[in-house]
Parts: sequence; structure tokens; C-alpha cells
Amino acid sequence: MKYNFLIILVSLLINCSCSKKIDSSKSSFISEVPENYSGAFDTFYNYINTVNNNELSENIMSGFFNENFSIIGNPNIAFSNISEITKAYNGIRNQTYPFICSPNEFQSLKLAKLAYLPLTKNSINIALLDVFLCSPDKTPSYKMCFIYQLVFDESKKKWLMNTLTELNPKNYPLNWNQVEIKDSHKYSQNKPLSKLTPLLASELMNGNKSIE
Repeated sequence: MKYNFLIILVSLLINCSCSKKIDSSKSSFISEVPENYSGAFDTFYNYINTVNNNELSENIMSGFFNENFSIIGNPNIAFSNISEITKAYNGIRNQTYPFICSPNEFQSLKLAKLAYLPLTKNSINIALLDVFLCSPDKTPSYKMCFIYQLVFDESKKKWLMNTLTELNPKNYPLNWNQVEIKDSHKYSQNKPLSKLTPLLASELMNGNKSIE
């Protein structure tokens, strides 16, 4: 009887110890955003809101983008001013997004993963894996992955997006500092990410809703 009691006690202690280790690894996996970079995430989240609300005016975009913003991909695209950036992003929001969700309708973007890599005191990379919710009923259908580089503009006293790099979703940087996503922006549907179709912006430009 005593022997059985000891076995149960030891098992409980082991389970408790393992549970603490698992909780510890989870908490260490999610990083707090340093105060110095909080403004960069404010810019990023406000930009996502603007895209979802389809409010891409030049005045609003000037608060998010560096005038010399560029896209690194295939092909590379360098912009000269906010007007060009605004025109391009309106095309993405009102032509590319509907194409992605066709024959259904685009409804919103949600973030499934978010991470950052500090570069300097005034520059940071933010990686995201986003999910396209399409009609009917905001059905999760596709996923894409990007890295935005943001820099702090001393003259404007705000963080602005400087470059955008496309990634294959399978190459999302898990070794970067992972961030807890705001509930308002978080992908929370039950459909696993592995069941969503991955997309590349460079393929979409050629009319392909496939990476292969």
C-alpha cells in the first residue's frame, strides 16, 4: 500500500515539474515588445486597420510609409513618392485581394503569426503571417507571409514602413522574437494554418493563385 502511494506521489511530482517546464517554455517563446519599438507596432497595426477598412488615401498613407518605400521580391519595385505608393496599395486592396478570394468576396485580413527582429535603435523588421477571410461568413481560405522593415523618421517623429519583402509562408521566421497578437487582429478560427492555401505576391502578379 505504501509502495503504491509512493508511486502515485512521484508521478504527481513529475507531472507538476513537466507542466512548469512547458509553461515556462511557452512564456519564453512569446516576447514582450521593447518600449523603444512600440511605436513601430502602432504604425503596423494602424496600417492593417486601414487596409481592412479600405481607407487608403494619400494623407493616411503618408503616416505609414517612407516616400522611398520599396518592395523586395520578383520583381523589385522602388517608389518615388506617396502618390505612387497609394496608387499601388489601392490596386492591391481593390484588385488583388478580390482576385485572391474570387469567386467569393474578400472580407478581412487577420494575423496568425507576428514576430520582430531588432536591427538598430531606429530600425526593426516585423514579420507576419496573415490569413485572408473570404465570404461567406469570413471563411479562412489563404495565407501569405511578409517582412516589413520600419525605420524611425526623426523629422516626423514616427515609425514608417521602409521596405516590404515577400516570403513563402513555410519560411516564416520562427527563430525571431514572437509577439502576442492583439485580440482585435488575431486569427482565431478553428481551421488549421496547414489547411490554408499558401500564396506569393509575385505569383499573384502573374495571375497564379498557387506557389507551385
